[in-house]
Amino acid sequence: MNNLTITGNLGKDPVLTFTNDNKAVATFSIAVSQNVRQGDSWADGPTLWLKVTFFGAISERIVDRYKKGDTATVSGKLVYEEYKNADGEEKSGLKILGNEIEKVDRAKVEATAKSDKAPF
Repeated sequence: MNNLTITGNLGKDPVLTFTNDNKAVATFSIAVSQNVRQGDSWADGPTLWLKVTFFGAISERIVDRYKKGDTATVSGKLVYEEYKNADGEEKSGLKILGNEIEKVDRAKVEATAKSDKAPF
């Protein structure tokens, strides 16, 4: 089974587009910081950026309710994609085909990050 759930911050406002058959598509990026041990405490480590794509009616709700900087938990399928960027260069990477999204209270996330629990 291929299902991924992550919590992170939206890097940009979601963008709404439509397919040729008029289905809504919402796309955005999400940043996830990894915790690393520094002595007796935990600190933010490298940041992982993932593209996220939602299809259907949920896409329009995402564009209306979410913005850059919001903390959200996203669940979906992790997929590998190959594409050409604006300069025509071939690129590849991972993205999430989302099926669920939930806004997270940032205060709760910060309280959890400051605890002494392991990040996994």
